[in-house]
Amino acid sequence: MNRLLHTPEGVRDIYNGEYTRKLRVIQQMNDVLDARGYMPIQTPTFEYFDIFSQEIGTTPSKDLYKFFDREGNTLVLRPDFTPAIARAAAKYFTNVGETIRLTYNGNVFINNSSYQGRLKENTQLGAELIGDNSLEADGEMIEMLVKSLQSSGLENFQISIGHSDVFRGLMDAAGFDEEAERNIRDYINNKNSFGLEEFLAQKNLSKDLMELFELLSCMYASPADWSSYLTKATTYPSIANALNYLSALNEKLTQAGVDSYVSYELGLISDYTYYTGIIFSGYAFGTGEPIAKGGRYDRLLSYFGKDAAAIGFAISVDDLMEALNSQATDTKTSDGTRYLTIALGKGRLANKAMEYFEKIGMPCEEMKDKNTRKLIFVNEEKKVRFFLAKGPDVPTYVEYGAADIGIVGEDTILEESRNIFEVLDLGFGKCRMCVCGPESAKPLLEHQELIRVATKYPKIAKDYFYNKKHQTVEIIKLNGSIELAPIVGLSEVICDIVETGSTLKENGLVVLEEVCPLSARMVVNQVSMKMENERITEIIRALKAVTEEA
Repeated sequence: MNRLLHTPEGVRDIYNGEYTRKLRVIQQMNDVLDARGYMPIQTPTFEYFDIFSQEIGTTPSKDLYKFFDREGNTLVLRPDFTPAIARAAAKYFTNVGETIRLTYNGNVFINNSSYQGRLKENTQLGAELIGDNSLEADGEMIEMLVKSLQSSGLENFQISIGHSDVFRGLMDAAGFDEEAERNIRDYINNKNSFGLEEFLAQKNLSKDLMELFELLSCMYASPADWSSYLTKATTYPSIANALNYLSALNEKLTQAGVDSYVSYELGLISDYTYYTGIIFSGYAFGTGEPIAKGGRYDRLLSYFGKDAAAIGFAISVDDLMEALNSQATDTKTSDGTRYLTIALGKGRLANKAMEYFEKIGMPCEEMKDKNTRKLIFVNEEKKVRFFLAKGPDVPTYVEYGAADIGIVGEDTILEESRNIFEVLDLGFGKCRMCVCGPESAKPLLEHQELIRVATKYPKIAKDYFYNKKHQTVEIIKLNGSIELAPIVGLSEVICDIVETGSTLKENGLVVLEEVCPLSARMVVNQVSMKMENERITEIIRALKAVTEEA
C-alpha cells in the first residue's frame, strides 16, 4: 500500500524544539497584549465567502480556499482575521460608544501559487481596538506592535507608517483617471521614483503639486524630513491634515519611547482597501515580506451593520520565527555593518552591470579573474558581495532576501512574477518581446482566431493574449529554438524576445505584434529597501546618473 506520509504542498508539521519556541514567542506577545487589557477572542476557521468578498477588500478570490456546505453556501477558510473580528464585534458588542479591545491568534490560509516557496497555512497573532478613532488609539496600537515584537526577542526591525489620505488626496488634486492612478500605483509599489517622475512630467501639474508627489517616493526618519512640504500642502486640506496627523502621532510615539523603531513611508499603499487612515507594516531581515501589517479601518464594521471606528495589527508568527532565526545567524563586519548582496544575471547583463558598478565606485576585482571557481565575490571597502546566477533565478534570490539587489532583464521579472521592487530601468540590454510568425498568420491575429502560441514565456504570453488582446489561444511552452515551432507546424505564431530580427528573417518569419519593450532592470528585496534604505537609495541614484550619461 502506498502510504502518504508527507503533508500537502504549502503546509507542514512543526514539532519538538521548533514548536516549543513558537509557543513561547506567542505567549510572550500575548502577555504584552493582556497587560494592556486586550481580551482574547476566537472566530471560526471557516466563514461565509461574503465575509471576505472583494467588496470588503481583502484577499483576491483566486487565493481563497473555497468549498460548499450541504445547503450550497460558499464557504472559505479564513485568509485574514480582521473581517471576521469586525463581524463578531458587530454582532456581540453593540453598545453605542463602547470601546472594545480584542486579541487573537490562530491560523490563516492563502492558496498561493505553486513553487513559490510560501506556506499556505500561517499563524497570525494580532489585536483590534474598536470604538476609538483618536490619535491616542493609533499611538497605542503602534506602541503595542513594537513592544510585542521586542518581547519575542527581535532586535533589529522597523515599522513603516503611512496614511491613506496622502495618496488619495494627491490623486484627487491631480484629477487622474483610473488608468493613470493604476500606473502611479505600479510606480509607487515598485519604489520606482524615477519612473514616477517621468510619468508625472508628461502631465499638466502645478509646480507645488509636482513637488508634493515627491512625498510618495521616499522613506522619512521623522516628520521633520517633510516639513518643507507642509506650506505647499495647505492648498490641499486632506494631504495637509494627514501630514499634520502623522507629526502628532510621531510625538506620541516619541513619548512612548518607540520612535527609534519607526519610519514614515507616505507612499505606503495596502492591498486591503478597507484601510481609511494610518497604514503600517513591520519589516525585519530574514523574510522577503512584512512580518506585520495593520492600519485604521473605520468603515469596515458598517458592512456588518455597526458604525464604529477601528484599528488593528496582525503579526505573521511564522515569518517572525524566520526573522528570529536570521537574527541568530546574521553575519556582519567587525564594525557592525551588514554586507549588501547583489545578484547578477549571468552573461552580457552581468558584464555590463559590473561596468556600471565600477563607474559608481563599486568595482569587484575578484570577478575579473576568468579562472576563478569562487561563487561569492566581495568588495570589502564598500561592504558589498556579488554573485552570478541564471537570469530566472535572480528574482527568486531577491524575493527571499538571499540577495538585497538584483540585475536582471524585464522579461524575467514579468515571467517570474516575484514580490520584489523594480526600482530602475538601467537602459542597456534593450530588445522587445514580440509575437512573430509567417506573414500568413497576421489575419489570424487580426480576427482573434483560436491559434497555438509557442513560447519560453507562458505567463507573458497569457497576459498579453488574454488580458490585453482578449484573444483565446493555446499556449505551448518550449525551451529550445522557438522559431522552429511555426516552421514545422507546431504553432501558428511564437512569443519571444527579438533583438535584431536576423534569425526571424533567415527563417521566413516576421514581427507581427509587439508585446512590450525590454531592458535590464534593478530589483530590490522589499525588506532590504526598508531596512537599508539609505545605502540602497544612494546606489539607485548613482546608477541612474550613469544611465543618463550612457
